[in-house]
Amino acid sequence: MKLTRILKITEKEFYDFLEADLLSNIRQCTGKELSIKDIKKGLKYSKHEQDALTRIDVSILDYERGSIYKSITKSLADTITISFETELVDDGLKIVFNQHLEDFENKKQNKVLRMFSEAVYYGRMTDTLYDLQKKIIDNRSESVEIAHI
Repeated sequence: MKLTRILKITEKEFYDFLEADLLSNIRQCTGKELSIKDIKKGLKYSKHEQDALTRIDVSILDYERGSIYKSITKSLADTITISFETELVDDGLKIVFNQHLEDFENKKQNKVLRMFSEAVYYGRMTDTLYDLQKKIIDNRSESVEIAHI
């Protein structure tokens, strides 16, 4: 499913946040300290959920700062591919968010139930982008406060 939104953030803020979040997640999952230079196509890591039986493998399929981030996450339950394609526009940063849940696409549903499920799914995708924007703006505000101290 594809969703396009214009967020009131800069390209630098978006990719700084994305990279910091990814590096933090890798550090928590693997104990390895990677740098921004390590974020590129082909980077892989695994994490184990709390129940210790669930292994999740994450692979970066494409990454170019200022243009695209694409990854695939595989678990026993599902395979999820996400991508963020970005473009600077007058109003902010245009983000094309693609998310493909293999299990969701393969489910057989009647038309009404499928339309309802898609509406909920789009709502969650929208929430994801606006939550990301809020976190970036909150970080921006914290940085300004620290600078004034």
